[in-house]
Amino acid sequence: MAQVKRFGYGLQALIILASQEEQYSSAEMAGQIRCEPTALRKILARMTEAGIIEVKLGRGGGYRLAKRPETITLSEVYRSVHEDEPLWDGMLETAENNLFGNKVRGSFAKIMTDIEIQVSRVLESYTVADMME
Repeated sequence: MAQVKRFGYGLQALIILASQEEQYSSAEMAGQIRCEPTALRKILARMTEAGIIEVKLGRGGGYRLAKRPETITLSEVYRSVHEDEPLWDGMLETAENNLFGNKVRGSFAKIMTDIEIQVSRVLESYTVADMME
């Protein structure tokens, strides 16, 4: 669940950054989206590492987009803040290591793969610019 929140907060931060050309501090963005500033800085750091945003440190510094909003796909954002296996991978944990569990494990694995493909397709079809409309 935490990775879904990171994705949501990250998208909101990108929408703020895309709305104006000026730089924003993490505290300003956290206040607007009602997110803990420390948590948001971790999200922003991941997106900086991914080349989605850039940061200028020190007095008068802040964050801004490193790319145009129409070139940043939601898939790219998701991958930048994603750290663990997808939420639906927990399905495998429910299949015990017994006869019945082993039978359903293969079906669960196929379903999880199909979900991952569909989620990727949907996220790839949207950009940060689309979120601003």
